[in-house]
Amino acid sequence: MDGRNAPPKADCERDHSTHLCYIISQGFNLADETAFRALIDEPAYQCGHCRRRARSAANLCVPTEL
Repeated sequence: MDGRNAPPKADCERDHSTHLCYIISQGFNLADETAFRALIDEPAYQCGHCRRRARSAANLCVPTEL
């Protein structure tokens, strides 16, 4: 990658333990699929770093509105 298309740096100042990237790395999406679906169904935001989508900006490192 030449740097021009690099995603924004994910510099979380908020509680990272609520972000999708973290909870997926901990297996939450597999352990409690119903609760995980509640976080991602009907997304209103997308992470500018990993591109995951969530219902709430609080669940993303670099949230941008869809």
